[in-house]
Amino acid sequence: MKVSLVVPAFNEESNLKPLVKDIQGMTKKHKLDYEIILVNDNSSDSTLEIIDKLAKAKRVQAVHRIKGHNGMGNALIDGTKKAKGDIIVWVMADRSDNLETIPKMIKKIKQGNDMVFGSRYIPGGSSGDLDKTKALASSGYSRLAKFFFGLRVNDITNAFRAFKKSVFNKIKLDSGDFAISPEFAIKAHLRGFRLTEVPTTYSNRIAGKTKFKMMKMGLKYLSLLRFKFFY
Repeated sequence: MKVSLVVPAFNEESNLKPLVKDIQGMTKKHKLDYEIILVNDNSSDSTLEIIDKLAKAKRVQAVHRIKGHNGMGNALIDGTKKAKGDIIVWVMADRSDNLETIPKMIKKIKQGNDMVFGSRYIPGGSSGDLDKTKALASSGYSRLAKFFFGLRVNDITNAFRAFKKSVFNKIKLDSGDFAISPEFAIKAHLRGFRLTEVPTTYSNRIAGKTKFKMMKMGLKYLSLLRFKFFY
């Protein structure tokens, strides 16, 4: 099964080269049939030029979002639409994700699951050096969603996940920002897809600036609870 690693990038000039190198090393180690899709989300730094250079390599594809609404969600949607793999993995450009979790997620997909989350909040997982307030809010929202929807996973705010392309094709996603992470999880659960998780460890970005706005996203996340009654 071919794996498409979709990487949304907004002003990530310092992270893309080492990230692609790390992905290539991981895929070689685990003998994966893969492609990397780098999505430039209308960056104002040299991200566009760097992606174009990286895309000269085999198995690396560039997607440029120059017009339209910016946002991680929109970038992930556009990149996933371009993906040719049977399995999609969302990987953050800030290098916060533990790439060694990916083979474990793929194994779970091959065992019959439809979506597999890298979870920071189960035994073996860790939020690492994530800001404690953000970690508490993230884990708290996932617990709330479990209560509301009967979810059996513990980290739906983490975009780092693997899923079948067929699942994406059957679900309309509306969030153009970070809220795409819990939205996709909730809608997939409500549609009856099989969700599970594996432990992962988060690492805070070394280079670049975070784009996550905690208060704004908190309100967006809470608005998704409406799907309990209107989906």
